[in-house]
Amino acid sequence: MAKRRILKKEVADVAGELFAETLFCSLYLPNTDKEKADQVMTRILDMQDNFICRISHPDGKDNSVLVKAYYKKLKEDLQKEVNAIAEEIRELSK
Repeated sequence: MAKRRILKKEVADVAGELFAETLFCSLYLPNTDKEKADQVMTRILDMQDNFICRISHPDGKDNSVLVKAYYKKLKEDLQKEVNAIAEEIRELSK
């Protein structure tokens, strides 16, 4: 299991990449819905805050098996959320 600090950095990096991609679409691609782009950027920031908070507080679990399962579920949830946001970014320029 990665250290929490490394995991937080990975979440911040992914959120930064998604935010930059959305900002690029909003500023440089024609026919982009600016309001929807703003909503996606807000969702990205909320996602980052949510996951960093979840990384910091594993709900008081003491058993190492429970902690490993918690972080495994957290990573799966993060991947699903990133995929959903990436799909929204793809739809911005359609």
